[in-house]
This record gives sequence, structure tokens and C-alpha cells, in this order.
Amino acid sequence: MAWFRGFLLGLLFVATSAWVAAGQTEKKQVVFIRYRIAPSYFSTVVAGFKQTMEARGYSPGVNIEYKDVLTRSADQASIPDVLKAIAKWQDSADMFITCGWVSMTAREQLKQKKVPQLFVPVLESVAYQMLPSVRTTPETNLSGVYLMYPPEKILRLARLLLPELKRYAFVYDSRIPADLIFKAAYENLTEKESLGISIYFIDLVQGVDSALKALQTNEIGAYGGIVGAFKKRQELAASKLPVITSFTLDIEKEEIDAYVRDSHILAGLFNPFRYCGEQAAEMTADIFEGKVTIEKTIPRPAMQMAFINMAAARKFNLKVPFSALEAVDLVVK
Repeated sequence: MAWFRGFLLGLLFVATSAWVAAGQTEKKQVVFIRYRIAPSYFSTVVAGFKQTMEARGYSPGVNIEYKDVLTRSADQASIPDVLKAIAKWQDSADMFITCGWVSMTAREQLKQKKVPQLFVPVLESVAYQMLPSVRTTPETNLSGVYLMYPPEKILRLARLLLPELKRYAFVYDSRIPADLIFKAAYENLTEKESLGISIYFIDLVQGVDSALKALQTNEIGAYGGIVGAFKKRQELAASKLPVITSFTLDIEKEEIDAYVRDSHILAGLFNPFRYCGEQAAEMTADIFEGKVTIEKTIPRPAMQMAFINMAAARKFNLKVPFSALEAVDLVVK
């Protein structure tokens, strides 16, 4: 009987080892949904996420698999692609990573599901449309990384660089959800936050020529935008006005120099998107490993950076005060 007990114990050991090994190699599925915003369509988010997950022990083809959906456009024409992706993978995905405004469309579909969703990234104002707070536990299956482009900080940069500025224009495209949300943030500024600058809103829906005419007619001294203005930046440069703006660019801080040097972009804010992907991966790995649930995962801020383009300052014959240089993280010389 001793040999028989040994035989049973051996079988139990083999079975237990096989079960543990199967559990360790069970693949997690992560679905990315991103849209076509220049220049790289959130590709650095994906790259930063995968690299960090690899460092946390998640290897593609071994214990994790990725599905990557790139929608057809940057505007609402992308909605059918988002809905199709969710319908296809909502029952198999362990995590949805939704980039930009498509997170709101995805949220409508996923809020009744158990699968976690991370927005990576969205504007802070967009995050507040999906969560009551970004500084407390969400208590739902949604969290993520949010971008901070405070309109008052844009105007503060404008006032430091252009002390006589009276009229600033927010150039937007009313067909783009992110533009409308950011426009509302400008509209909600108090008189004190506006720093005595009158804000004009110019819609690109009527075409660039109409926008250029509005800039001239309203005697605008500087302008900025977010998505629509960025897409039409080359055409809008015909205004020859300084641009103080927010960038939703998936570029690294080392690239900002070459990106703005030969332009009318005088200053602005941006958030490196790779960092957002890295933070999302840390959150995802913690959830997969049972260290925290999605419901207890507090959203994280992106790495906001401000810059001044001295090449553009020389072009506009501006003397940049030391107070302005102190207020930014990067100076393009």
C-alpha cells in the first residue's frame, strides 16, 4: 500500500504542477482602440505600454496578446469602428486601452460590463465627463491617464510673452469632440483667469480661408487650439500670427525642438504620450497581478511640459523675459 500511496501522491504532484503552470501561462488579452491623430496615431502609447509590460513579465505570445484597432479617421466617423471592436472583444478582453475621445464612445458600451477600461490619454475635462473625480478611487471599471492643458496656463504664457496682448483666438473644429470640450474649458474661465485677454472662438468648419479672415477682422494678436488647429497648422500659418497652443502629440520631449523650430509656434504645452503608455502599463500589471482592482485604481496625471520657442521669438522680434523662461520646462534655442 505504501507504493500505491506514493503513486497517488506522485499523480497529485504532477497534476498540481500542470495546473499551476497552466495558470502562469494563461494569456491576458489587451485591446487598444486609437484614432488617426497626427503624427503617429498614439503609436508611442502602444510602444510605451508594451515595453513596460515586458519589463513587468508579460511577453507577447507567452502570457499576453494584443489586439490593436486603428479607426478610420480623427473625427466621429470613427464611431462605428469603436463599436465594432468592442462587440468583437468585449467577452474575451482582460483590458481595453482607449486613446483620446473614443474613450467616451467606448465607455457607453463598457460601463455595464466587468472588463476594465483605461483611457490613455484623454483631456482632464474629458475624464470628468466619464468620472466624478480623477483624484479619488473611481469605484467603477474605468480609470486611466489624463492630460492637463489648463487654458489659464496658455493665457499666462501668452501674457508673459506678449504683455500687450488684448485678443486671443481659440481656433477649433466643431466636428471634433476634443475641440468642443476644450472650447468649453475656455468659455468657463473667470475674468481673473483670463488675465484681461478677450477670447475669440473661430470655427474651422467653414474652411481655413474663413478662419484666416476672422483672425484678421477681429485683430487677433495670437491664437491656439488643440486638434483641429493642429491639423490645419500649415494653412493657418498664412496668418503670420504667433501661436501659443496645446499639443496633443505623440512625440517625445527630445523631438519638440525639431518640430517647432521653423514655425510660428511661440510657446505651448504638451504631454509626452509614451509616458502615458508606461503609466497605463503599470496600472494594468497591478490589476492583472491582483495588487489592486480597477475600481480602486486612481487615475494618474500625464507629464505636462511647457516650452518656449526662441527661434519663433526672434522671428517676431520679441524680447523674452526671464520670468517666462522660468515658467517653462523646455527652451528651443
